[in-house]
Amino acid sequence: MNLTNATCTLSDGVYAEGGDNADLLESGTLSVARFVDDGSGAWVALTPETTGMVSQAEISIHTRQAASAVGATTMDRPEWVAANPSKAEAYCCLTNNKNRGVKPNAGGDLTPVGGPNPREKNKYGQIVRWVPEGGDHAADTFAWDLYVIAGNPTVHADARAGSANVNADNMFNSPDGIAFDSQGRLWIQTDGKYSNEGDFAGQGNNMMLLGDPATGEIRRFLVGPRECEVTGITWSADRKTMFIGIQHPGEKGDSHFPEGGDAAPRSSVVAITHDDGGPIG
Repeated sequence: MNLTNATCTLSDGVYAEGGDNADLLESGTLSVARFVDDGSGAWVALTPETTGMVSQAEISIHTRQAASAVGATTMDRPEWVAANPSKAEAYCCLTNNKNRGVKPNAGGDLTPVGGPNPREKNKYGQIVRWVPEGGDHAADTFAWDLYVIAGNPTVHADARAGSANVNADNMFNSPDGIAFDSQGRLWIQTDGKYSNEGDFAGQGNNMMLLGDPATGEIRRFLVGPRECEVTGITWSADRKTMFIGIQHPGEKGDSHFPEGGDAAPRSSVVAITHDDGGPIG
């Protein structure tokens, strides 16, 4: 995603299971989110009337500028978005933003601290969750909270320590990839600092974690090789195999994954299964 603001498109068409849905994004209403500090929010339609732009085509090309025109909330680098299959709620990874509260973004929009972006010079990132009014994802309004605020509780005792569901055993930074499995469990993949020192001491390499949306509990599932991003989660049709991507291992020359020895590092797809052959997602 990687836009400054959170956007969504409400299609003019209706999804038909098993039907031809290829044209669902051909026409619809492009909207952008405004988050209010009290935990409420609204989707604001981007139209020539609301943005002052000449046409919908111009809005589609210059979406960030259109969002700025209607006062959309500037976010901390939105990445993947996932909808919970078990209830009406959606999640978005806000990976990090070293300029939050320090200077305007590249488009000149202010980046105030508050709401879903609660920390200045945000090194660690967070995951925002919103629940549409009436359980209808097409609703114009929603409630929101932060499922997790990443951080390092072994280094910091202030807001940079992260939320209460972050501890020394599961701490991480820069949530990026996110997906729900068929059982409503939340998988989180990271793409951030792996220096393992300073503000990131003890966090190790990028990783994948498993979260419980109901309790907020998060556990570390796997850690990637050196200097990689963990990304691209999906499952086989029978849900017995999970596939993840190991992207650019050794990007700074300090890995020989997957072959080891003196072999050159290579990006790879890893298949994960249960020892008993049962479903994993």
